[in-house]
Amino acid sequence: MRLLTVLAASQHSADRVTTVLDRHDLEYSVTDETDGDSQTVIVPVPAHAVEPLEDDLQSVSGDIAVVVDEPMAVVATGEDDRDQSDIRHGRERKWLSLERISRNELRSKAESQLPPLVIFAAMTAISAVVATAGVLLDSLAVLVGAMVIAPLLGPAMASSVATVLDDRRLFARGVRLQLVGAVVALASALGFATFARTSSVISAAVDLEASLGLGSHGLPPSLLVTVAVCAGVAGGLAMATSGMTDLIGVMIAAAIMPPIGVVGVGTAWNEPTAAAGSLVVVAVNVLAINLGAMATLWTLGFHPRDHSRIRTTRAAILRRVLLLLVSLAVAIRGLEYAAGAF
Repeated sequence: MRLLTVLAASQHSADRVTTVLDRHDLEYSVTDETDGDSQTVIVPVPAHAVEPLEDDLQSVSGDIAVVVDEPMAVVATGEDDRDQSDIRHGRERKWLSLERISRNELRSKAESQLPPLVIFAAMTAISAVVATAGVLLDSLAVLVGAMVIAPLLGPAMASSVATVLDDRRLFARGVRLQLVGAVVALASALGFATFARTSSVISAAVDLEASLGLGSHGLPPSLLVTVAVCAGVAGGLAMATSGMTDLIGVMIAAAIMPPIGVVGVGTAWNEPTAAAGSLVVVAVNVLAINLGAMATLWTLGFHPRDHSRIRTTRAAILRRVLLLLVSLAVAIRGLEYAAGAF
């Protein structure tokens, strides 16, 4: 459920707005502002009906502004009577929380998932250090902790959302954060692993064979791609609907953070095969996550409304998908080579 507040600058604009709402068979309230001319129209709308309503409101002449809020709760009386009336008139209300949200809300949701650069870099570094410690301890519980605090969902989803909506600014920001996150995570993992390697107490307690086995570089590439693509698809679905995104972020981190920890440990302990294989795993998973999210969002119908922009956006998507597929194929071949050498 969403709550739309339409600010109309004149009585004429308010009348046009209420006409659109009547056509959609929505209940609303109208309040006059203190200046006597402008009016405010408030209407509760199902999440999946926001975008068609926004499209119709664009045709309203005059100065209007639309604010979309997500209420914490909606309490109504006489629910049974209204439902029966809807059934008698052949109208069945669809309050399906999993129906896709509007484009504007999707863009805002993607932007809200992007933290400030300093906070993102700090959280990524902390997560990489914890992941490296989990690898050294051969502890899945510690690795899960690293996944929980890793802020990896936002950049991947932002770049995918920006691609299908043809938002170059958001795309550049998402890609930049992904690159910064990869560099910060690898540097943090390597730095902590090097510190552990130089400590005689820590290095003596490390079971190197068990630790390096957490990198998944010995698994068949098809399994790794399947996991990463499913993570991207789940992220796209969560972004496109009212679904929760927090647990999806953990799933995405599960495909990236443990291999990053193994890269640091393998490099510090002079195990180039394991380090290179895990590095390729990171690249494969990042590419597959972006590809899965992008394909999901486009399949759900998220693209620019303008037909000319759809052509431009489709061409840009094809170029980016082709680049992702080529990069993914190269990364998989590298992973197969590393796995055979390991």
